[in-house]
Amino acid sequence: MYPTTRRMLGGITAATVAALTLVACNADDKDKKETPKAADTPAASAPVAPVPSGGPAASGPARTQTPKSAKPPAGGGTAEPGEDCGPPPTPKPGHKIVYPVKQPTKGSLYYKNTKFVCDPNDGHYEAVGAEQAPLLFAPKATGTLAGPPPRKAEYIGQVWDHIDKCLTHQDDGANTCSSFGAYDLILNAANEITDIKEIWHS
Repeated sequence: MYPTTRRMLGGITAATVAALTLVACNADDKDKKETPKAADTPAASAPVAPVPSGGPAASGPARTQTPKSAKPPAGGGTAEPGEDCGPPPTPKPGHKIVYPVKQPTKGSLYYKNTKFVCDPNDGHYEAVGAEQAPLLFAPKATGTLAGPPPRKAEYIGQVWDHIDKCLTHQDDGANTCSSFGAYDLILNAANEITDIKEIWHS
Protein backbone atom coordinates (compact mmCIF):
# COMPACT_ATOMS: atom_id res chain seq x y z
CA MET A 1 0.00 0.00 0.00
CA TYR A 2 2.88 2.44 0.63
CA PRO A 3 4.22 2.25 -2.94
CA THR A 4 0.73 3.00 -4.27
CA THR A 5 0.43 6.13 -2.12
CA ARG A 6 3.84 7.32 -3.32
CA ARG A 7 2.80 6.86 -6.94
CA MET A 8 -0.44 8.82 -6.35
CA LEU A 9 1.39 11.75 -4.71
CA GLY A 10 3.99 11.77 -7.45
CA GLY A 11 1.24 11.96 -10.10
CA ILE A 12 -0.52 14.81 -8.24
CA THR A 13 2.71 16.80 -7.91
CA ALA A 14 3.56 16.43 -11.62
CA ALA A 15 0.03 17.51 -12.64
CA THR A 16 0.19 20.51 -10.31
CA VAL A 17 3.54 21.67 -11.73
CA ALA A 18 2.26 21.27 -15.30
CA ALA A 19 -0.89 23.32 -14.49
CA LEU A 20 1.10 26.13 -12.89
CA THR A 21 3.48 26.23 -15.86
CA LEU A 22 0.56 26.52 -18.28
CA VAL A 23 -1.00 29.42 -16.30
CA ALA A 24 2.31 31.25 -16.24
CA CYS A 25 2.77 30.85 -20.02
CA ASN A 26 -0.75 32.11 -20.70
CA ALA A 27 -0.10 35.15 -18.50
CA ASP A 28 3.12 35.94 -20.41
CA ASP A 29 1.33 35.68 -23.77
CA LYS A 30 -1.42 38.01 -22.57
CA ASP A 31 1.10 40.64 -21.44
CA LYS A 32 2.88 40.47 -24.77
CA LYS A 33 -0.38 41.00 -26.68
CA GLU A 34 -1.52 43.94 -24.54
CA THR A 35 1.83 45.77 -24.49
CA PRO A 36 2.59 47.43 -27.89
CA LYS A 37 6.09 47.17 -29.20
CA ALA A 38 8.21 50.26 -28.71
CA ALA A 39 9.01 50.29 -32.43
CA ASP A 40 5.26 50.65 -33.26
CA THR A 41 4.85 53.97 -31.40
CA PRO A 42 5.39 57.30 -33.24
CA ALA A 43 7.52 58.64 -30.41
CA ALA A 44 9.98 55.80 -30.80
CA SER A 45 10.14 55.98 -34.61
CA ALA A 46 10.51 59.80 -34.89
CA PRO A 47 12.55 61.33 -32.07
CA VAL A 48 12.17 65.12 -31.77
CA ALA A 49 15.39 67.00 -32.37
CA PRO A 50 16.13 69.96 -30.06
CA VAL A 51 15.81 73.48 -31.51
CA PRO A 52 19.30 74.90 -32.22
CA SER A 53 20.27 77.89 -30.12
CA GLY A 54 20.87 79.99 -33.27
CA GLY A 55 17.49 79.18 -34.88
CA PRO A 56 14.48 81.48 -35.32
CA ALA A 57 13.14 80.67 -31.86
CA ALA A 58 16.25 82.15 -30.26
CA SER A 59 16.72 85.11 -32.57
CA GLY A 60 13.70 87.17 -31.54
CA PRO A 61 10.75 88.34 -33.68
CA ALA A 62 10.95 87.65 -37.42
CA ARG A 63 11.88 90.68 -39.53
CA THR A 64 9.45 91.89 -42.11
CA GLN A 65 10.37 93.81 -45.27
CA THR A 66 9.21 97.38 -45.40
CA PRO A 67 7.09 97.87 -48.56
CA LYS A 68 8.54 100.27 -51.08
CA SER A 69 6.63 103.50 -51.05
CA ALA A 70 5.45 105.05 -54.27
CA LYS A 71 7.66 107.86 -55.45
CA PRO A 72 5.98 111.24 -54.85
CA PRO A 73 4.62 112.73 -58.04
CA ALA A 74 6.75 115.33 -59.74
CA GLY A 75 5.59 118.91 -60.03
CA GLY A 76 3.05 118.76 -57.23
CA GLY A 77 0.46 116.77 -59.22
CA THR A 78 -1.30 113.57 -58.32
CA ALA A 79 -0.23 110.15 -59.47
CA GLU A 80 -1.13 106.49 -59.05
CA PRO A 81 1.16 104.35 -56.84
CA GLY A 82 4.13 103.08 -58.75
CA GLU A 83 4.13 105.78 -61.40
CA ASP A 84 7.50 107.39 -61.90
CA CYS A 85 8.01 110.36 -64.23
CA GLY A 86 11.20 111.45 -62.56
CA PRO A 87 11.74 115.10 -61.61
CA PRO A 88 9.66 117.72 -63.42
CA PRO A 89 11.36 119.10 -66.54
CA THR A 90 13.06 122.45 -66.08
CA PRO A 91 12.26 124.89 -68.92
CA LYS A 92 15.32 126.04 -70.82
CA PRO A 93 16.36 129.66 -70.39
CA GLY A 94 14.07 131.91 -72.40
CA HIS A 95 11.30 129.25 -72.55
CA LYS A 96 7.88 129.33 -70.90
CA ILE A 97 5.25 126.54 -70.79
CA VAL A 98 1.72 127.93 -71.07
CA TYR A 99 -1.87 126.85 -71.62
CA PRO A 100 -3.79 129.03 -74.14
CA VAL A 101 -7.32 129.84 -73.00
CA LYS A 102 -8.70 131.27 -76.27
CA GLN A 103 -7.70 131.90 -79.86
CA PRO A 104 -4.87 134.44 -80.17
CA THR A 105 -6.05 137.71 -81.71
CA LYS A 106 -4.18 140.83 -82.86
CA GLY A 107 -0.87 139.15 -82.20
CA SER A 108 -1.63 138.40 -78.54
CA LEU A 109 -1.61 135.04 -76.72
CA TYR A 110 -4.10 134.68 -73.85
CA TYR A 111 -2.93 132.01 -71.44
CA LYS A 112 -2.64 130.49 -67.99
CA ASN A 113 0.49 129.25 -66.31
CA THR A 114 1.01 125.51 -65.99
CA LYS A 115 2.28 122.85 -63.61
CA PHE A 116 3.83 119.49 -64.45
CA VAL A 117 1.77 116.47 -63.37
CA CYS A 118 3.02 112.89 -63.30
CA ASP A 119 1.11 110.24 -65.28
CA PRO A 120 1.85 106.80 -66.83
CA ASN A 121 2.85 108.48 -70.14
CA ASP A 122 5.83 110.47 -68.79
CA GLY A 123 3.75 113.35 -67.42
CA HIS A 124 1.92 116.38 -68.81
CA TYR A 125 1.28 120.08 -68.12
CA GLU A 126 -2.00 121.34 -66.70
CA ALA A 127 -3.33 124.89 -66.46
CA VAL A 128 -3.18 126.50 -63.02
CA GLY A 129 -4.30 129.79 -61.55
CA ALA A 130 -5.97 132.76 -63.21
CA GLU A 131 -5.54 134.02 -66.75
CA GLN A 132 -2.35 136.06 -67.16
CA ALA A 133 -1.71 139.31 -69.03
CA PRO A 134 -1.40 138.38 -72.72
CA LEU A 135 1.96 137.93 -74.39
CA LEU A 136 2.67 139.53 -77.77
CA PHE A 137 4.05 137.69 -80.79
CA ALA A 138 7.26 139.09 -82.23
CA PRO A 139 7.40 139.90 -85.95
CA LYS A 140 8.17 136.78 -87.99
CA ALA A 141 7.33 134.48 -85.10
CA THR A 142 7.27 130.78 -86.00
CA GLY A 143 5.24 127.84 -84.75
CA THR A 144 5.24 124.04 -84.65
CA LEU A 145 2.22 121.74 -84.44
CA ALA A 146 2.58 118.49 -82.51
CA GLY A 147 1.30 116.24 -85.31
CA PRO A 148 2.40 113.57 -84.75
CA PRO A 149 4.84 113.81 -86.38
CA PRO A 150 5.53 117.43 -85.48
CA ARG A 151 5.41 119.87 -88.42
CA LYS A 152 6.34 123.49 -88.85
CA ALA A 153 3.40 125.81 -89.36
CA GLU A 154 3.33 127.47 -92.76
CA TYR A 155 2.48 130.79 -91.09
CA ILE A 156 1.84 131.84 -87.48
CA GLY A 157 -1.91 132.23 -88.07
CA GLN A 158 -2.10 128.47 -88.67
CA VAL A 159 -1.08 127.93 -85.04
CA TRP A 160 -3.69 130.42 -83.88
CA ASP A 161 -6.43 128.59 -85.82
CA HIS A 162 -5.20 125.26 -84.43
CA ILE A 163 -5.42 126.57 -80.87
CA ASP A 164 -9.02 127.71 -81.46
CA LYS A 165 -10.08 124.37 -82.97
CA CYS A 166 -8.53 122.38 -80.15
CA LEU A 167 -10.12 124.55 -77.44
CA THR A 168 -13.54 124.23 -79.11
CA HIS A 169 -13.12 120.49 -79.85
CA GLN A 170 -13.11 120.84 -83.62
CA ASP A 171 -11.24 118.61 -86.04
CA ASP A 172 -8.08 120.08 -87.55
CA GLY A 173 -7.36 117.39 -90.12
CA ALA A 174 -3.87 115.91 -89.89
CA ASN A 175 -2.96 118.34 -87.11
CA THR A 176 -4.16 116.26 -84.17
CA CYS A 177 -4.82 118.18 -80.97
CA SER A 178 -2.64 117.29 -78.01
CA SER A 179 -4.78 115.96 -75.16
CA PHE A 180 -3.64 118.63 -72.68
CA GLY A 181 -3.10 121.63 -74.97
CA ALA A 182 0.11 123.05 -73.50
CA TYR A 183 2.63 125.04 -75.56
CA ASP A 184 6.34 125.76 -75.20
CA LEU A 185 7.15 129.41 -75.92
CA ILE A 186 10.50 130.98 -76.72
CA LEU A 187 10.64 134.59 -75.57
CA ASN A 188 13.06 137.31 -76.63
CA ALA A 189 14.57 140.04 -74.45
CA ALA A 190 11.40 142.13 -74.90
CA ASN A 191 9.29 139.20 -73.56
CA GLU A 192 7.74 138.65 -77.01
CA ILE A 193 6.99 135.22 -78.46
CA THR A 194 9.47 134.33 -81.18
CA ASP A 195 8.41 130.66 -81.41
CA ILE A 196 5.46 128.63 -80.16
CA LYS A 197 5.50 124.83 -80.12
CA GLU A 198 2.61 122.53 -79.25
CA ILE A 199 3.65 119.89 -76.65
CA TRP A 200 2.41 116.48 -77.73
CA HIS A 201 0.58 114.21 -75.30
CA SER A 202 -1.70 111.38 -76.40
